[in-house]
Amino acid sequence: METFANVAPIVRNGPEWFASIGTEKSKGTKVFALAGRVANTGLIEVPMGITLREIIHEIGGGVPEGKRYKAVQTGGPSGGCIPQQHLDSPVDYESLARIGSIMGSGGMIVMDETSCMVDVAKYFMEFCASESCGKCVPCRAGTRQMLAILEKITAGEATAADLALLEELCDLVKNTSLCGLGQSAPNPVVTTLKYFRDEYDRHISGEGCPICKERAASSAEVSQ
Repeated sequence: METFANVAPIVRNGPEWFASIGTEKSKGTKVFALAGRVANTGLIEVPMGITLREIIHEIGGGVPEGKRYKAVQTGGPSGGCIPQQHLDSPVDYESLARIGSIMGSGGMIVMDETSCMVDVAKYFMEFCASESCGKCVPCRAGTRQMLAILEKITAGEATAADLALLEELCDLVKNTSLCGLGQSAPNPVVTTLKYFRDEYDRHISGEGCPICKERAASSAEVSQ
């Protein structure tokens, strides 16, 4: 639908007009569904090449309630989670790929300091596993095995061997799946392991995740 919507203005204004918007290799504009822990949510249309910081803090109005920005996931459920140090990255196909994410379906979910990134990876892997068509074994079985390990980690029952197996599965599923779903499904896990490894380590070390502990304590208070 987004492609069809671009046809009429290109015909009306000419290809040179369209090519004048965006970057050298990523032309035109892109529609994103901005959601999550951001003041202004909704659909936005921005020129390719705009930075994540401009989208989140200027258009989105920043993170509400005085919380700190932690990550943004771009591209839908199989997109990567992008941390603070890459906030000034331009939003185009090549730049997002370099930092481990995708343009994908145009989803953009902002997370703040109250998000456990292991839990975030598990949440998106649940979606990818349920959406697998089952045609190829790497995606059908691999995503379910990755989800099982993430559930084990969040339950505090995993070991360093499980973490090593999770990384091995990420590589296997990404490189041997037949379609884009399986090839991109590991992205949330790969990027959270890369940028938020300490949170995985706390889950498996016996120390426990302080974010998950605080959430559990708050839930217990509410139930009482």
